[in-house]
Order: sequence, then structure tokens, then C-alpha cells
Amino acid sequence: MDDKQKIWTSVGSAGILNQADLAKVTLHQSIIQLGVDIVSPPVQEGTAAAGRPTGQPGLGFPTTQAVARYNVTPVDGLFFQQVPSRPFHYGLRLRYLGHVTATFVEVDLQTGAENVLITFDSTSFPASPFFQVQSAFAQHFEGVVDFVKKAYFVEATLTAPTLIVGHPAAISIVKLVAEQIGF
Repeated sequence: MDDKQKIWTSVGSAGILNQADLAKVTLHQSIIQLGVDIVSPPVQEGTAAAGRPTGQPGLGFPTTQAVARYNVTPVDGLFFQQVPSRPFHYGLRLRYLGHVTATFVEVDLQTGAENVLITFDSTSFPASPFFQVQSAFAQHFEGVVDFVKKAYFVEATLTAPTLIVGHPAAISIVKLVAEQIGF
């Protein structure tokens, strides 16, 4: 199988939640969701239904958050040796709705030190009233994922306005990918 097809993946609803966040979210099939979704009127480009800039629903209103963690396990294609003639970089790809941040974290077996390798922030992309798929790639990590000396997890934070209905944050799919550069 081609290495491009060997990726680690998880559905949003499979994340482990903090005890305090259990009552904040709903799980439906593959989706974990924070907040309530309603059918809203069509949104004009660049503004939300209430005239707020897209990407910042509920600006000025209190927000609530929920954190889900996903254990990353070894999958062929994620921990192959880097060859100078075939360089690659790691990416975190999410199918999400609303305001979601996620980090891909490496934990050292000997020291327990945690190192953030990739940071994903949905506010870096145009907002959409529908689920979308976007990726963030490692900026300062050029090594390989080492499941012998390290452990890995993805920590995702969903943020939604507490008082505004119709601006949920949700995750359907989380993927860690290793893509070749320039191929």
C-alpha cells in the first residue's frame, strides 16, 4: 500500500473527555459537538447571520469550551525513515464546524516532557456554516514520529458561545498525515 494511504485517523466522537466536559457535548455517530445547531438563514459572504464577522461567532458574548483527547497509535506510513530524496512533513487534518483548535503533542517516555509538534486553529481559515476539511502542517518538526521512545496524542478544544444558539463547534474526523514535499 502506498504511504499516502497509511494515515492515523479517528472520528470526533471517539475522543476522551475531561470529567467536567462530559455534560457539555453531544455525541452523534462520528461527531462530537459543543453548542446547539439550528437551521439559520443564508449567510452573506463575510458576515454571520447576526452581522458578526465570520470566524468569530458570538464575539463579545461568553463562551464555553470542551476538550477531547485522541490517542495516536502507530500506523504504517507515519513512522517510516525520512529519506533526503523523499522528504515529508506531518499534518493535522480535521473535518470540523465552528471554532476548533487542536494540537499534535509528543510525550517523551524517559522525561515525560510534552512537545507540541502541530497547532491547528480554525480561525486561520474562512468560516463556513457547513462542515469543512482543513489542514495545518508542522512548522518546526522535521523528524519522524518515534513510537519506541515517545507517545503521541491530539488534544482538541471546541469553543462555542454560551448564549447564542446556532454557532456550534464540532469535530467529525481527525487525521494525522505524512505528506511528501514537492511530489
